[in-house]
Amino acid sequence: MPDFKEYIKLKAAKSSLGMLLYAKTRAILEKMVVLRYSDIEYVKATYKKRFGREINLKNPKTYTEKLQWLKLFYRNDKMPICTDKYKVQEYLTDLGYKHLLNELIGVYDNANAINFEALPNRFVIKATHGCSSNLICKNKSELDWPKWKRIINSWLDLNVYAFGREWNYKNIIPKIIVEKLIEHQPLIDYKFMCFNGKPKYLQINNDFEGVHYVDFYDIDWNRVQFTYNKFNKSNHVLPKPPQFEEMKKLAEKLSAPFPYVRVDFYNPPNKIIFGELTFFPGSGLLPLIPQQNKYDELLGSQLILPQANHNLHLLEK
Repeated sequence: MPDFKEYIKLKAAKSSLGMLLYAKTRAILEKMVVLRYSDIEYVKATYKKRFGREINLKNPKTYTEKLQWLKLFYRNDKMPICTDKYKVQEYLTDLGYKHLLNELIGVYDNANAINFEALPNRFVIKATHGCSSNLICKNKSELDWPKWKRIINSWLDLNVYAFGREWNYKNIIPKIIVEKLIEHQPLIDYKFMCFNGKPKYLQINNDFEGVHYVDFYDIDWNRVQFTYNKFNKSNHVLPKPPQFEEMKKLAEKLSAPFPYVRVDFYNPPNKIIFGELTFFPGSGLLPLIPQQNKYDELLGSQLILPQANHNLHLLEK
């Protein structure tokens, strides 16, 4: 399995040149990896490298194993629709949840089609098919638009499916959306982890005194001890958001068709704003700390896997 540390370093580059180089390098690597490794080969090798043990796909017990199992052996036609950042808006509208959506300024095939002069001073640009392909603009007079157009267009060549084999990303047609910037600060991201249609835990992304933290709470708003190994866990306890119970009910309704999904919301004053639906957080490959095995098994015990409906021949081997 190739070592992709170098392209990860490129991602962290602050310069526009670094971001453009990252996207171009990653696009090349993605094509190479897809051609070289089957889904099951990639999942097995990546899991072993990340966790130091063989994955158990015959009888998965842990949270991370079960998410890999779902990648390989389960298909739900709604998942690609809900992964697409534009189509999910149509999906929610059809369900009667248009009021949860942030204001959409426009959807485009590429950045060249965006009328930059007509944009408001503050906005957010996202790739509909990507993860972390975002531009948060707080003052467009300070934005080097010609450079950013190149960066945004470079996103269109990326496919999240390659690194992680999240099949729901594979065939999304790349587009660019522009949305209103949510002005409230601090903007806390409430991420409801839903197991078989029931919210059980929350991942809460929040900034405090200039540091970004990722904390976990149970559904009764008790802070729990684990977090992902790549993030900071805070020492402060957040107050329960005013519309927590309503968000919990919405998460339950939106998660109902899926064995596992994370339902994300923002809760600025007197408003709930939908974030996204995430089926494989961190591609299901983020170790938990402390006591990885303990909490991996705890979360895994919450998830009852559905009947396999894909790659059945692989389960027979």
